Amino acid sequence: MNVAEHSLMDPTIQEDPYAYYAALREQAPVYRMPDLGAYLVTRYRDVKTVIAHPEVWSIDLVRYTGSSMFQHREALEVFEREGYPRNTKLSTDPPDHRTYRSIVDTSFTAGRVKALAEFVQTSVDELALEMAAAGEVEFQQAFGWRLPICVISRLLGVPPEDAPRIKAWSDIWLEPLGYGLSKQREIEVAKSGVELQRYLDAQFERKRSDPGEDILTDIVRARLPDASPLPDADRMGLAEHIIVGGHETVTSALAAGMLLLIQNPGVEAELRRDPALVKNFVEEVLRLESPSQGFFRYALRDADLAGVEIPKGSMVHLRFGAANRDPAQFPDPDVLDLHRKNAGSHMAFSQGEHHCLGAPLARLELQTAFGTLLRRFDPFALTPGKNSLEHLPGLSLRSLRDLTLTVTPAGQKRPAGRGTR
Repeated sequence: MNVAEHSLMDPTIQEDPYAYYAALREQAPVYRMPDLGAYLVTRYRDVKTVIAHPEVWSIDLVRYTGSSMFQHREALEVFEREGYPRNTKLSTDPPDHRTYRSIVDTSFTAGRVKALAEFVQTSVDELALEMAAAGEVEFQQAFGWRLPICVISRLLGVPPEDAPRIKAWSDIWLEPLGYGLSKQREIEVAKSGVELQRYLDAQFERKRSDPGEDILTDIVRARLPDASPLPDADRMGLAEHIIVGGHETVTSALAAGMLLLIQNPGVEAELRRDPALVKNFVEEVLRLESPSQGFFRYALRDADLAGVEIPKGSMVHLRFGAANRDPAQFPDPDVLDLHRKNAGSHMAFSQGEHHCLGAPLARLELQTAFGTLLRRFDPFALTPGKNSLEHLPGLSLRSLRDLTLTVTPAGQKRPAGRGTR
Protein backbone atom coordinates (compact mmCIF):
# COMPACT_ATOMS: atom_id res chain seq x y z
CA MET A 1 0.00 0.00 0.00
CA ASN A 2 1.36 3.41 -1.02
CA VAL A 3 0.49 5.95 1.69
CA ALA A 4 0.30 8.80 -0.83
CA GLU A 5 -2.55 7.07 -2.63
CA HIS A 6 -4.79 6.86 0.44
CA SER A 7 -6.10 9.10 3.20
CA LEU A 8 -7.54 8.94 6.69
CA MET A 9 -10.38 11.07 5.39
CA ASP A 10 -11.52 8.14 3.22
CA PRO A 11 -14.41 6.29 4.95
CA THR A 12 -13.11 2.96 3.63
CA ILE A 13 -9.78 3.58 5.36
CA GLN A 14 -11.55 4.68 8.53
CA GLU A 15 -13.54 1.44 8.49
CA ASP A 16 -10.41 -0.72 8.45
CA PRO A 17 -7.35 1.48 9.00
CA TYR A 18 -4.79 -1.04 10.21
CA ALA A 19 -3.06 -1.88 6.92
CA TYR A 20 -2.78 1.85 6.27
CA TYR A 21 -1.31 2.40 9.74
CA ALA A 22 1.30 -0.28 9.06
CA ALA A 23 2.22 1.35 5.75
CA LEU A 24 2.54 4.76 7.40
CA ARG A 25 4.79 3.43 10.18
CA GLU A 26 7.00 1.78 7.55
CA GLN A 27 7.05 4.40 4.77
CA ALA A 28 6.42 7.73 6.49
CA PRO A 29 5.99 7.59 10.28
CA VAL A 30 5.70 11.38 10.33
CA TYR A 31 3.68 12.17 7.22
CA ARG A 32 2.14 15.43 6.09
CA MET A 33 -1.24 14.40 4.79
CA PRO A 34 -2.36 16.97 2.19
CA ASP A 35 -6.12 16.76 2.66
CA LEU A 36 -5.83 16.72 6.44
CA GLY A 37 -3.35 19.60 6.48
CA ALA A 38 -1.51 18.04 9.40
CA TYR A 39 1.49 15.85 10.14
CA LEU A 40 0.32 12.35 10.96
CA VAL A 41 2.39 10.60 13.68
CA THR A 42 1.99 6.82 13.83
CA ARG A 43 4.93 5.26 15.70
CA TYR A 44 4.61 4.65 19.42
CA ARG A 45 7.91 6.29 20.36
CA ASP A 46 7.16 9.42 18.32
CA VAL A 47 3.67 9.81 19.76
CA LYS A 48 5.18 9.41 23.23
CA THR A 49 7.76 12.11 22.45
CA VAL A 50 5.07 14.61 21.47
CA ILE A 51 2.96 13.86 24.53
CA ALA A 52 5.97 14.29 26.81
CA HIS A 53 6.69 17.83 25.59
CA PRO A 54 3.63 20.09 25.92
CA GLU A 55 5.99 23.07 25.84
CA VAL A 56 6.57 22.22 22.16
CA TRP A 57 3.33 20.50 21.17
CA SER A 58 0.24 22.22 22.55
CA ILE A 59 -3.14 20.59 23.03
CA ASP A 60 -4.81 24.01 23.40
CA LEU A 61 -6.06 24.41 19.84
CA VAL A 62 -8.69 26.97 20.78
CA ARG A 63 -6.05 29.31 22.19
CA TYR A 64 -3.56 29.04 19.36
CA THR A 65 -5.68 28.43 16.30
CA GLY A 66 -9.19 29.48 17.28
CA SER A 67 -10.25 26.13 15.87
CA SER A 68 -13.57 24.60 16.70
CA MET A 69 -15.37 21.32 16.18
CA PHE A 70 -17.79 23.36 14.08
CA GLN A 71 -16.97 24.39 10.53
CA HIS A 72 -19.82 26.87 10.04
CA ARG A 73 -20.00 30.27 11.69
CA GLU A 74 -23.78 30.06 12.00
CA ALA A 75 -23.46 27.10 14.38
CA LEU A 76 -20.95 28.91 16.57
CA GLU A 77 -23.26 31.88 16.76
CA VAL A 78 -25.95 29.67 18.33
CA PHE A 79 -23.67 29.10 21.33
CA GLU A 80 -22.58 32.74 21.47
CA ARG A 81 -26.17 33.95 21.35
CA GLU A 82 -27.95 31.36 23.49
CA GLY A 83 -25.38 29.44 25.52
CA TYR A 84 -21.67 29.16 26.25
CA PRO A 85 -18.89 28.71 23.67
CA ARG A 86 -17.64 25.13 23.61
CA ASN A 87 -14.26 25.13 25.34
CA THR A 88 -13.05 22.68 27.95
CA LYS A 89 -10.20 23.77 30.18
CA LEU A 90 -9.10 20.13 30.35
CA SER A 91 -7.68 20.70 26.87
CA THR A 92 -5.22 23.37 27.93
CA ASP A 93 -1.49 23.24 28.63
CA PRO A 94 0.34 23.36 31.95
CA PRO A 95 0.16 25.17 34.26
CA ASP A 96 -3.48 26.12 33.52
CA HIS A 97 -4.36 22.50 32.83
CA ARG A 98 -3.23 21.42 36.30
CA THR A 99 -5.49 24.01 37.91
CA TYR A 100 -8.59 22.70 36.15
CA ARG A 101 -7.56 19.05 36.33
CA SER A 102 -7.23 19.31 40.11
CA ILE A 103 -10.85 20.40 40.36
CA VAL A 104 -12.16 17.15 38.91
CA ASP A 105 -9.38 14.78 39.94
CA THR A 106 -11.00 14.42 43.34
CA SER A 107 -14.03 12.89 41.66
CA PHE A 108 -11.92 10.06 40.25
CA THR A 109 -9.76 9.19 43.24
CA ALA A 110 -9.22 5.52 44.06
CA GLY A 111 -11.62 5.90 46.98
CA ARG A 112 -14.46 7.31 44.87
CA VAL A 113 -13.96 4.70 42.15
CA LYS A 114 -13.84 1.89 44.72
CA ALA A 115 -17.02 3.20 46.29
CA LEU A 116 -18.74 2.82 42.92
CA ALA A 117 -17.80 -0.84 42.51
CA GLU A 118 -20.98 -2.17 44.11
CA PHE A 119 -23.17 0.13 42.02
CA VAL A 120 -21.35 -0.93 38.84
CA GLN A 121 -21.79 -4.61 39.66
CA THR A 122 -25.49 -4.16 40.45
CA SER A 123 -26.01 -2.27 37.21
CA VAL A 124 -24.25 -4.97 35.20
CA ASP A 125 -26.32 -7.69 36.87
CA GLU A 126 -29.58 -5.90 36.11
CA LEU A 127 -28.69 -5.37 32.46
CA ALA A 128 -27.55 -8.99 32.14
CA LEU A 129 -30.93 -10.18 33.46
CA GLU A 130 -32.70 -8.14 30.81
CA MET A 131 -30.43 -9.57 28.11
CA ALA A 132 -31.10 -13.11 29.30
CA ALA A 133 -34.85 -12.58 29.13
CA ALA A 134 -34.63 -11.15 25.61
CA GLY A 135 -32.54 -13.89 24.01
CA GLU A 136 -31.59 -11.62 21.12
CA VAL A 137 -30.28 -8.11 21.74
CA GLU A 138 -28.75 -5.19 19.95
CA PHE A 139 -25.85 -5.02 22.37
CA GLN A 140 -25.20 -1.28 22.13
CA GLN A 141 -28.80 -0.50 23.08
CA ALA A 142 -29.25 -3.29 25.61
CA PHE A 143 -25.94 -2.91 27.43
CA GLY A 144 -23.18 -0.97 25.67
CA TRP A 145 -24.37 2.57 26.34
CA ARG A 146 -26.69 1.92 29.25
CA LEU A 147 -24.02 0.79 31.71
CA PRO A 148 -21.58 3.71 31.35
CA ILE A 149 -24.29 6.36 31.11
CA CYS A 150 -25.86 5.09 34.34
CA VAL A 151 -22.47 5.16 36.05
CA ILE A 152 -21.48 8.64 34.87
CA SER A 153 -24.94 9.97 35.77
CA ARG A 154 -24.47 8.72 39.31
CA LEU A 155 -20.96 10.18 39.47
CA LEU A 156 -22.24 13.52 38.19
CA GLY A 157 -25.02 13.51 40.74
CA VAL A 158 -27.94 13.90 38.32
CA PRO A 159 -31.25 12.02 38.59
CA PRO A 160 -30.94 8.49 37.15
CA GLU A 161 -34.06 8.97 35.05
CA ASP A 162 -32.19 11.68 33.12
CA ALA A 163 -29.58 9.21 31.82
CA PRO A 164 -31.26 8.60 28.42
CA ARG A 165 -31.49 12.34 27.75
CA ILE A 166 -27.82 12.79 28.66
CA LYS A 167 -26.90 9.98 26.30
CA ALA A 168 -28.84 11.56 23.45
CA TRP A 169 -27.23 14.96 24.04
CA SER A 170 -23.80 13.34 24.21
CA ASP A 171 -24.24 11.49 20.90
CA ILE A 172 -25.21 14.70 19.16
CA TRP A 173 -22.36 16.58 20.88
CA LEU A 174 -19.87 14.25 19.19
CA GLU A 175 -21.23 14.52 15.65
CA PRO A 176 -18.95 17.39 14.56
CA LEU A 177 -15.90 15.20 15.15
CA GLY A 178 -16.87 13.45 11.94
CA TYR A 179 -15.86 16.61 10.05
CA GLY A 180 -18.57 16.27 7.42
CA LEU A 181 -21.77 17.87 8.71
CA SER A 182 -23.86 20.21 6.63
CA LYS A 183 -24.42 23.75 7.87
CA GLN A 184 -28.02 22.92 8.78
CA ARG A 185 -27.01 19.86 10.78
CA GLU A 186 -24.30 21.81 12.61
CA ILE A 187 -26.90 24.39 13.60
CA GLU A 188 -29.17 21.59 14.88
CA VAL A 189 -26.24 20.12 16.82
CA ALA A 190 -25.50 23.53 18.34
CA LYS A 191 -29.11 23.94 19.45
CA SER A 192 -28.99 20.53 21.08
CA GLY A 193 -25.76 21.59 22.78
CA VAL A 194 -27.49 24.64 24.21
CA GLU A 195 -30.23 22.37 25.58
CA LEU A 196 -27.58 20.35 27.41
CA GLN A 197 -26.01 23.53 28.76
CA ARG A 198 -29.33 24.78 30.09
CA TYR A 199 -29.90 21.42 31.73
CA LEU A 200 -26.48 21.62 33.38
CA ASP A 201 -27.08 25.20 34.51
CA ALA A 202 -30.21 23.99 36.33
CA GLN A 203 -28.24 21.13 37.90
CA PHE A 204 -25.52 23.52 39.08
CA GLU A 205 -28.20 25.67 40.72
CA ARG A 206 -29.61 22.60 42.44
CA LYS A 207 -26.17 21.62 43.76
CA ARG A 208 -25.72 25.03 45.34
CA SER A 209 -28.69 24.40 47.63
CA ASP A 210 -28.43 20.61 47.83
CA PRO A 211 -24.76 19.60 47.48
CA GLY A 212 -23.62 16.00 47.35
CA GLU A 213 -20.48 13.94 46.93
CA ASP A 214 -20.46 14.20 43.16
CA ILE A 215 -18.73 15.89 40.24
CA LEU A 216 -21.20 18.73 39.74
CA THR A 217 -20.92 19.68 43.40
CA ASP A 218 -17.12 19.64 43.11
CA ILE A 219 -17.33 21.98 40.12
CA VAL A 220 -19.77 24.35 41.86
CA ARG A 221 -17.50 24.54 44.91
CA ALA A 222 -14.28 24.88 42.93
CA ARG A 223 -12.12 27.97 43.21
CA LEU A 224 -9.31 29.29 41.06
CA PRO A 225 -5.87 29.93 42.62
CA ASP A 226 -6.94 33.49 43.50
CA ALA A 227 -9.93 32.04 45.41
CA SER A 228 -12.46 33.31 42.88
CA PRO A 229 -15.20 30.95 41.66
CA LEU A 230 -15.00 29.36 38.24
CA PRO A 231 -16.46 31.47 35.43
CA ASP A 232 -19.72 30.04 34.13
CA ALA A 233 -18.19 29.08 30.78
CA ASP A 234 -15.34 27.19 32.45
CA ARG A 235 -17.74 25.34 34.71
CA MET A 236 -19.84 24.36 31.70
CA GLY A 237 -16.80 23.22 29.72
CA LEU A 238 -15.65 20.91 32.50
CA ALA A 239 -19.08 19.33 32.90
CA GLU A 240 -19.55 18.79 29.15
CA HIS A 241 -16.11 17.21 28.82
CA ILE A 242 -16.76 14.75 31.64
CA ILE A 243 -20.24 13.82 30.40
CA VAL A 244 -19.00 12.93 26.93
CA GLY A 245 -15.63 11.48 27.89
CA GLY A 246 -17.10 9.66 30.85
CA HIS A 247 -19.02 7.10 28.85
CA GLU A 248 -18.25 7.12 25.11
CA THR A 249 -14.96 5.26 25.51
CA VAL A 250 -16.58 2.53 27.59
CA THR A 251 -19.52 2.18 25.21
CA SER A 252 -17.19 1.70 22.24
CA ALA A 253 -14.87 -0.67 24.10
CA LEU A 254 -17.74 -2.87 25.30
CA ALA A 255 -18.97 -3.49 21.77
CA ALA A 256 -15.46 -3.92 20.39
CA GLY A 257 -14.62 -6.40 23.13
CA MET A 258 -17.78 -8.40 22.58
CA LEU A 259 -17.03 -8.71 18.87
CA LEU A 260 -13.42 -9.72 19.61
CA LEU A 261 -14.71 -12.45 21.92
CA ILE A 262 -16.90 -13.83 19.15
CA GLN A 263 -14.11 -13.60 16.57
CA ASN A 264 -11.60 -15.29 18.89
CA PRO A 265 -13.31 -18.36 20.40
CA GLY A 266 -10.01 -19.64 21.80
CA VAL A 267 -9.59 -16.43 23.77
CA GLU A 268 -13.15 -16.63 25.04
CA ALA A 269 -12.63 -20.24 26.15
CA GLU A 270 -9.43 -19.30 28.00
CA LEU A 271 -11.18 -16.42 29.76
CA ARG A 272 -13.87 -18.80 30.94
CA ARG A 273 -11.23 -21.17 32.30
CA ASP A 274 -9.28 -18.38 34.00
CA PRO A 275 -11.41 -15.29 34.79
CA ALA A 276 -8.33 -13.54 36.23
CA LEU A 277 -7.29 -12.94 32.61
CA VAL A 278 -10.23 -10.57 32.08
CA LYS A 279 -8.05 -7.70 33.30
CA ASN A 280 -5.53 -8.22 30.49
CA PHE A 281 -8.33 -8.88 28.01
CA VAL A 282 -9.68 -5.39 28.69
CA GLU A 283 -6.25 -3.86 28.07
CA GLU A 284 -5.94 -5.75 24.78
CA VAL A 285 -9.39 -4.57 23.66
CA LEU A 286 -8.40 -0.98 24.38
CA ARG A 287 -5.11 -1.45 22.55
CA LEU A 288 -6.47 -3.21 19.48
CA GLU A 289 -9.65 -1.17 19.01
CA SER A 290 -8.80 2.16 20.63
CA PRO A 291 -12.05 4.15 20.97
CA SER A 292 -10.03 7.35 20.60
CA GLN A 293 -7.99 6.80 17.46
CA GLY A 294 -6.22 10.13 17.51
CA PHE A 295 -6.23 13.83 18.35
CA PHE A 296 -4.38 16.98 17.32
CA ARG A 297 -1.51 19.04 18.71
CA TYR A 298 -0.14 22.43 17.63
CA ALA A 299 3.57 23.14 17.12
CA LEU A 300 4.54 26.10 19.29
CA ARG A 301 7.95 26.37 17.60
CA ASP A 302 9.96 24.85 14.79
CA ALA A 303 10.75 21.28 15.75
CA ASP A 304 12.31 18.08 14.49
CA LEU A 305 10.27 14.92 14.92
CA ALA A 306 11.87 11.66 13.81
CA GLY A 307 13.97 13.54 11.26
CA VAL A 308 11.08 15.54 9.83
CA GLU A 309 11.22 19.32 10.17
CA ILE A 310 7.88 20.63 11.38
CA PRO A 311 7.39 24.42 11.18
CA LYS A 312 5.94 26.46 14.00
CA GLY A 313 2.18 26.75 13.66
CA SER A 314 1.74 23.33 12.08
CA MET A 315 -0.93 20.88 13.16
CA VAL A 316 0.20 17.43 14.26
CA HIS A 317 -2.21 14.49 14.53
CA LEU A 318 -1.23 11.83 17.07
CA ARG A 319 -2.64 8.52 15.87
CA PHE A 320 -3.05 6.49 19.05
CA GLY A 321 -4.69 3.64 17.16
CA ALA A 322 -1.55 3.24 15.02
CA ALA A 323 0.85 3.56 17.94
CA ASN A 324 -1.08 0.83 19.77
CA ARG A 325 -0.25 -1.62 16.97
CA ASP A 326 3.39 -0.64 16.58
CA PRO A 327 5.42 -3.89 16.48
CA ALA A 328 8.39 -2.08 18.01
CA GLN A 329 6.33 -1.69 21.20
CA PHE A 330 3.94 -4.65 20.97
CA PRO A 331 5.30 -7.86 19.35
CA ASP A 332 2.71 -9.52 17.08
CA PRO A 333 0.61 -6.37 17.49
CA ASP A 334 -2.47 -7.61 15.64
CA VAL A 335 -2.84 -10.63 17.94
CA LEU A 336 -5.13 -10.53 20.98
CA ASP A 337 -2.70 -11.92 23.57
CA LEU A 338 -4.13 -12.47 27.04
CA HIS A 339 -0.59 -12.90 28.39
CA ARG A 340 0.95 -9.78 26.85
CA LYS A 341 3.20 -8.35 29.55
CA ASN A 342 2.99 -4.71 28.49
CA ALA A 343 -0.65 -4.59 27.38
CA GLY A 344 -1.37 -1.75 29.80
CA SER A 345 1.18 0.55 28.17
CA HIS A 346 -1.22 1.30 25.31
CA MET A 347 -2.28 4.84 24.51
CA ALA A 348 -6.04 4.37 24.39
CA PHE A 349 -6.23 6.80 27.33
CA SER A 350 -3.28 8.89 26.09
CA GLN A 351 -0.40 9.39 28.55
CA GLY A 352 1.32 12.11 30.52
CA GLU A 353 -0.37 15.38 31.47
CA HIS A 354 -3.54 14.54 29.54
CA HIS A 355 -3.92 10.89 30.51
CA CYS A 356 -7.66 10.28 30.73
CA LEU A 357 -8.79 11.11 34.26
CA GLY A 358 -11.62 8.57 34.03
CA ALA A 359 -9.35 5.65 33.06
CA PRO A 360 -9.63 3.85 36.46
CA LEU A 361 -13.43 4.04 36.31
CA ALA A 362 -13.50 2.86 32.69
CA ARG A 363 -11.36 -0.15 33.60
CA LEU A 364 -13.65 -0.96 36.54
CA GLU A 365 -16.71 -0.90 34.29
CA LEU A 366 -15.11 -2.97 31.52
CA GLN A 367 -13.63 -5.59 33.83
CA THR A 368 -16.89 -5.93 35.77
CA ALA A 369 -18.93 -6.16 32.59
CA PHE A 370 -16.87 -8.78 30.76
CA GLY A 371 -16.26 -10.83 33.90
CA THR A 372 -19.99 -10.96 34.65
CA LEU A 373 -21.15 -11.59 31.07
CA LEU A 374 -18.69 -14.45 30.62
CA ARG A 375 -19.88 -15.98 33.88
CA ARG A 376 -23.61 -15.59 33.24
CA PHE A 377 -23.84 -16.54 29.56
CA ASP A 378 -22.74 -19.34 27.28
CA PRO A 379 -20.56 -18.33 24.30
CA PHE A 380 -22.06 -15.40 22.45
CA ALA A 381 -23.04 -15.48 18.79
CA LEU A 382 -23.79 -12.95 16.09
CA THR A 383 -27.41 -13.10 15.00
CA PRO A 384 -27.38 -14.19 11.34
CA GLY A 385 -28.31 -11.52 8.81
CA LYS A 386 -28.41 -8.65 11.30
CA ASN A 387 -24.84 -7.39 11.47
CA SER A 388 -22.91 -5.25 9.02
CA LEU A 389 -20.02 -4.96 11.53
CA GLU A 390 -19.46 -1.43 10.20
CA HIS A 391 -18.13 1.44 12.26
CA LEU A 392 -19.43 4.97 12.48
CA PRO A 393 -17.40 7.16 10.11
CA GLY A 394 -15.12 9.73 11.67
CA LEU A 395 -11.52 10.81 12.01
CA SER A 396 -11.07 10.70 15.77
CA LEU A 397 -13.40 8.09 17.25
CA ARG A 398 -13.99 4.40 16.49
CA SER A 399 -17.26 2.74 17.40
CA LEU A 400 -19.41 -0.02 15.93
CA ARG A 401 -22.74 1.10 14.49
CA ASP A 402 -24.54 -1.80 16.14
CA LEU A 403 -24.01 -5.37 17.27
CA THR A 404 -26.92 -7.80 17.32
CA LEU A 405 -26.30 -10.93 19.39
CA THR A 406 -28.01 -14.16 20.25
CA VAL A 407 -27.44 -14.73 23.96
CA THR A 408 -28.02 -17.85 26.02
CA PRO A 409 -27.84 -17.93 29.84
CA ALA A 410 -25.14 -20.25 31.15
CA GLY A 411 -26.20 -23.86 31.07
CA GLN A 412 -29.34 -23.21 29.03
CA LYS A 413 -29.49 -24.97 25.67
CA ARG A 414 -29.51 -22.60 22.69
CA PRO A 415 -32.56 -23.10 20.47
CA ALA A 416 -31.69 -24.62 17.08
CA GLY A 417 -30.85 -22.04 14.42
CA ARG A 418 -30.68 -19.10 16.83
CA GLY A 419 -27.20 -17.90 16.13
CA THR A 420 -23.79 -18.81 14.85
CA ARG A 421 -20.33 -17.60 15.60
